Amino acid sequence: MNFICEIKREMSTDVVVIGGGTAGVFAAIAAAKSGAKTILIEKNSIPGGTMTVANVNFPGLFFAWGKQIINGPCWEAVERTINMGGGKMPEITFKPERHWHEQIRLNRFVFVSVLFQMCDEAGVKVICNSMISEIEENDNNLKLIITGKDGLFAITAKKAIDATGDANLVQIAGYEVEKSELLQPATLQNHISGYDIANVSADEIKKKFYSADLPEHISADNLMSYLRKQKIDMHIRCGNADTSAGKTELDKKAFNQVLKVFRFYRNISGLENIEIDFVAEETGVRETNRIVGESTITAEDYINGVFYPDSVCYAFYPVDRHIMKGIEQVFHKENVVAKIPYSALIPNNSKHILCAGRCISSDTYANSAVRVEATCMATGQAAGCAAALAAKNNQNVKLVSYSEICKALKAINAIVPQNIIK
Repeated sequence: MNFICEIKREMSTDVVVIGGGTAGVFAAIAAAKSGAKTILIEKNSIPGGTMTVANVNFPGLFFAWGKQIINGPCWEAVERTINMGGGKMPEITFKPERHWHEQIRLNRFVFVSVLFQMCDEAGVKVICNSMISEIEENDNNLKLIITGKDGLFAITAKKAIDATGDANLVQIAGYEVEKSELLQPATLQNHISGYDIANVSADEIKKKFYSADLPEHISADNLMSYLRKQKIDMHIRCGNADTSAGKTELDKKAFNQVLKVFRFYRNISGLENIEIDFVAEETGVRETNRIVGESTITAEDYINGVFYPDSVCYAFYPVDRHIMKGIEQVFHKENVVAKIPYSALIPNNSKHILCAGRCISSDTYANSAVRVEATCMATGQAAGCAAALAAKNNQNVKLVSYSEICKALKAINAIVPQNIIK
């Protein structure tokens, strides 16, 4: 059988962003605010990515040692959500060991609504339910084939930003990516209810635990902890979640593991009416591919707060590598704040493509820190400003003036790193 792939429609733009998640939505807004005609392509029905469809709706960290380090459209989105009754500012402390206390829990409905509004206001054309299928790169521009619900369509763009989290665009374009030998496990967010923990016996759970068919990393103590938190806090081994088949298997495995715990609970006295009253639309993935960039952020440079000559944003989160039975963490020393270099956003030898979000160029342990949401947002804004400048000046992305990137970032109220925080 011979298939003829008909292109239903064609469009052109200055900047196209693939992936409207944590990094991509702010890359698109930043590009548009910097004067670029911008299209945003998102695989889900709503923007926000991990923050929305995976329900990891508590971004951080925007502050370091009590001072704000990340601002711009991403912070505006947080403030708008809070001001509309969709969140509450936590107390800002000075202790990195209590970093999770400074994450800002946001109402998903309000936050998604704010993201749509901000895209409209900036002039971003948002196309959801669509994915990148093919790309052709030449000296002057890129041509992307996108698969939508109504068939294939083409976009000719001067510059593109890969904000897929998995470096899908970079891979399809033929640039090199790398993957850690042992990937961080994934998590399926959920909420449980329908019981009074005072009526549950820890001894009964321990007695029945040893003959139960439960996921390998769970202990009897975990099972009591989940009940207190009202959340089955799962770690699911993550393989090839950057592929459609691999992501499907991951989601199947995640739902199955939560189901096993749920069924175990139903046989415990006092838990006969337990319910899983919420589960995220997809499993939250911490790690897949990283680009091989023009420079690479190492864990040593990250934790020591090295200032790069092309630093475009701050980052402040400990090295936070999840393993099946715990977390490996390294914290910054007092008053040290990490920086992200622009060159880590550029795939090696790329002319027209930038990256933002968790797939930027970093080693295994640095990636466990730069993958967090506020940092992804900040790298998105930096990539958006740089892509807009490269498109305007018809430049190779490597040749964009650092001073012009800083000027563009400041114009959207983003914070540009200095050698010290003042």
